[in-house]
Amino acid sequence: MNIIASTYRRLFSIREIEDTHVLQLVFGATIFSYFLAFQSWISGTALTLDSVARATHVCKPFFQECAQWYFLRALPEGYSQTFLYMTFFALLFTAVYFAYQKKWVLAHLVLIPVFVWHTLVVFVLTELGIGNYDYYLICFAFVLLFIPHKEFFLKLCLVLFYFLSTAAKLHETWILGTYFSALKTGLPLFPDWAIPFMTNWVIFMEMVAAWFLLSKRMIMQRAVFVFFAMFHLYSGLLVEYRYPATVLPTLFILFGPLYRFQEVSLDKRSLAGWALVALLFVGQMMPVVIYGDEKLTLEGNTYGLYMFEANHQCISTTRTVFADGTVQEWRGESISSRDRCDPYRAWFRIHSRCKALGARVDRVEWTFDHSINGGPFLRIVDVSDACVLEYHPFRHNAWIKTEYDSPPIMGYPVENVYD
Repeated sequence: MNIIASTYRRLFSIREIEDTHVLQLVFGATIFSYFLAFQSWISGTALTLDSVARATHVCKPFFQECAQWYFLRALPEGYSQTFLYMTFFALLFTAVYFAYQKKWVLAHLVLIPVFVWHTLVVFVLTELGIGNYDYYLICFAFVLLFIPHKEFFLKLCLVLFYFLSTAAKLHETWILGTYFSALKTGLPLFPDWAIPFMTNWVIFMEMVAAWFLLSKRMIMQRAVFVFFAMFHLYSGLLVEYRYPATVLPTLFILFGPLYRFQEVSLDKRSLAGWALVALLFVGQMMPVVIYGDEKLTLEGNTYGLYMFEANHQCISTTRTVFADGTVQEWRGESISSRDRCDPYRAWFRIHSRCKALGARVDRVEWTFDHSINGGPFLRIVDVSDACVLEYHPFRHNAWIKTEYDSPPIMGYPVENVYD
């Protein structure tokens, strides 16, 4: 057993956790984040067999057959989902106990199933009910559990998340502040005329100043740390607890009073960390290399950070013509700016219904009108039969019109709400 424990400790660089108080605190913050994540998932239906029966589930664009892996039933239909998440609750509680006992090998071991399930859900099993905070958590946990030079790469990944998020913000959404000016309530606590100044200040801080979090110049480092701490507290006025509760504790632990400057890690043991960094850049660049404005088409949008990338409003209409000649019409309208109005999600549900009904459906006529940042509704989808369409996850889908196709204007939206 000592040989196994020694090998495990060496393989996953457990000694770094054993010897570093900062990593021990991050370990605790990560457990706390998992409690929050699963608290929001335990009552959801996105991964249940019943969502498949109702054709309300949505798979990832690159794994459109995810439903064949579903096995859970949520209340009131069944107990399997609550049983699963209470099992994870027990594992998290056990990890806390082992951490308190300084048994870091055991604490590390029991956290791995939690990490695996969370990562599978976010990256493989569903497109619903997840957000950028899940990307943060996966990255923090992956570094903490598997990568050498843990403290350095935790710091670098957090700074990179700030920097990479500006790829989604270099758009009129933030440069002109139209995400917030298109809301009924505007930007919390600030007048409308101040919106562009505040949004561009955030862009500058995330793109440039965030790198000073890694600085040995303590006055500059502390000033930037205070900004981001206040930024996350302020963000809670809109995003509520999940995002600040995931990021702020780790930010405070890594860059607050316990901060210490570290040189860049460039030895062989750092290769896994740098591979992760490269993967983060690839994910963030995916929507950029796909033809068209990803804010309009949403193609590749969720491969990288996408929080507040645009204020969306949309109208989706279908006209289902059945084989017996009967017709069923449906119209859906978004209300909240948090609804990203992804044509893929609408297509997936239509496509699922087509498969479920089979030969009983002759065709489904479909239009999709999309407005971003209070601009006009553009008809980016207008097809005679959505059942025969295919969706390609890594390139542009010709049936979705881009800004270069001059989609027709169908009207103008009113100010919407953040809900």
